[in-house]
Amino acid sequence: MEARCSICVILVCVLAKSFSQTVPQCKEYGMFEIIPKNDCTGWYMCVWGKPKEMPNCPKGSVFSRGAHVCVPIKSIYDDCPIGMQVLPTTKSPLTVEEQCRQDKSAIIPHPTDCQLYYNCSVNYTYVPRYFEQHLVECTYPKLFSTDTLKCEDFDTVNCGNRRETKSGCGYRALQCPVAHCIPCSVRTPSCEMKQDGINPHPEKLWSPYYIVCKKERFMSEERCPADEEGRTQLFSPETNVCTRLDYISQEHGGLMNNCTGKKDGANTDDFGRCDRYTECQNGKFANIVKCPSGQVFDTAERKCMLGKDACAPCGSKQGCRK
Repeated sequence: MEARCSICVILVCVLAKSFSQTVPQCKEYGMFEIIPKNDCTGWYMCVWGKPKEMPNCPKGSVFSRGAHVCVPIKSIYDDCPIGMQVLPTTKSPLTVEEQCRQDKSAIIPHPTDCQLYYNCSVNYTYVPRYFEQHLVECTYPKLFSTDTLKCEDFDTVNCGNRRETKSGCGYRALQCPVAHCIPCSVRTPSCEMKQDGINPHPEKLWSPYYIVCKKERFMSEERCPADEEGRTQLFSPETNVCTRLDYISQEHGGLMNNCTGKKDGANTDDFGRCDRYTECQNGKFANIVKCPSGQVFDTAERKCMLGKDACAPCGSKQGCRK
């Protein structure tokens, strides 16, 4: 009885082993052939038309179906289908042209720049410089809104991950399209890192011109008004205001008197103007003072007087000491 039970156990084990490992079939008699195991642990070699099981691969390796050798697990040569991750196929995003072919009136935000967008109904005969087919740019300083699909005021648009350009020269339409054009930095100076309101024109310092900024955007270029005498004023980057020529140094194009070596108090005007005098203090310019109407500056008395009482060169009084 015990012998029969032992035979049954052996038979079950043999059958279990035969079912757990499917023996491959060789293709032709006498043909050399290597057949990988399904579980990648080793391979069979066909000898005279019969499969012969070869020793398994060492620990930490699998049998490569392509190279027909044992290779490290998860190496670039590991081509075992067991445990391999099959990635889902994803369709590439449609190009702008493909989207426009599907919808000729589509409005498409530019992927990186907030002032740009694509309008499929725009078809250039000649694509402008710095642009591409269907590409449109908002007028500076507006930005393209993905909510309204229109250009809106920059302070109402949420650009998200798109680049928000503050300087006008970052807009393509404001770049020089040809040689010898006025540089963008002159036409549309940058307001980045500048305060709101008036600021010196960075390309026109000590000129009648200044710029107006808002939230680091260039709003406009303005010109200083004439002074009470009708003369041009210059915008001073030192005081940030329009300034009379009398208070701007000559090196910056003004008419400020040079007080070096002069006495403190009233002094003759450097430019020969008799209706005014210069006040100096410690060798530095302090003020320019106009004489009352009808009076001139007397160099001897160092004060304003009627012309008939003042000495030359401004007055007509005779007998003055030279």
